[in-house]
Order: sequence, then structure tokens, then C-alpha cells
Amino acid sequence: MARLVKRYSNRKLYDTTESRYVTLEEIARWVRAGEDVKILENESGEDLTAVTFAQIILEGERKKSGLLSLGLMRELIQHGEAALQNIAATVDRGMEAIRSAPERAGRRVQELSRVADRLAELQRRVDEVVRRSVERVTGHPAFQQEVKRIERTVQALEARIGRLRGGDGDEDEVPPPAPAPTNRTPTNHANEG
Repeated sequence: MARLVKRYSNRKLYDTTESRYVTLEEIARWVRAGEDVKILENESGEDLTAVTFAQIILEGERKKSGLLSLGLMRELIQHGEAALQNIAATVDRGMEAIRSAPERAGRRVQELSRVADRLAELQRRVDEVVRRSVERVTGHPAFQQEVKRIERTVQALEARIGRLRGGDGDEDEVPPPAPAPTNRTPTNHANEG
């Protein structure tokens, strides 16, 4: 419920909550603190909240706080309510943008998290495809034969290196390398000529 302040004909302001007279500065402090304040004319009950707030702004200008620029005050006088509505709409949009910023940031973080999850799943699938492909290639008989041929060649080379170094390498231990398989078609030299 709003704090109720009554304005008497002598222009004094009476706070009904604290049962005492208050100043415009006190009302300004309440409003700045986020308190809802309502000012009523004591005899007629007319709502004087907007007029009182305007007075608070005017007092601030008198003290040269520079709250309102000369251009803005000129705009207010020239265009009256339309200028105020335009200012209020602009302020409302700004406040809404500020209020919705955490929500938008949270949504963005969630979107990025979903993208990261999808990328991790994609990486897992790629890894699995590569693993299966390597297994297929290494399990192929031609690949296994080639690996055995390379192993025999390496063993033969190691034995020869051992003999060249003066070691007692036994040639009979290491079988000679098998000829490399070729995929070329045999050439018939009889037809050349």
C-alpha cells in the first residue's frame, strides 16, 4: 500500500503513516528508495502526486542539480503531455531492456550449452566412424599380409645392421623379406617388338 501524504491548504505536507509534517526532500528520498507515495489534497481528496513530483523536480532544478536540460524543459513546455509520454515510453523501454537482460543472457547461455552438447555428440560420432574404419582397414587380409611383410623386412634389416656392426647375427634366425605384392598386370614381352 502506498504511503499517504495529505497536503493542507497552507501547503504543508502531512505523512499519515508517521503522523508528522514532512518536506519535499523527504518525499523525494522515499521515492528514490522505491517507496510508493501518494499525495492527496486534504479537503477535496484530489490526487496531487504528479504536481508534487513536478515540484520536487523544480526544486532540484533551482538547486542546479542539472537533472533536466534546458532543451528537455523547452520540449516539455512546447509539446506538453506528448513530450512527457514520449519520455516515459523511452524510459519504460530502457527499463524493460535492463530488466530483461539477465533473462536474455540466460537464454543465450542455454543455447550455447545446447550447441556444445551437439558438438560433443558430433565428435563422438566422428570418433566412432573413424574407429570402425580403422578396424575395417586393419582387419583386411591384404593389410595384414603387408604388415607381416614389413615386419619381416625390418627383421632382415636389423640382422644385416647387426652383421655390419660386427655382431654375431645369425642369418638363419630372420627369414628374408617376401616380395611385395603387386597389383600390376603382367607384361607380355613376346608381343613387344
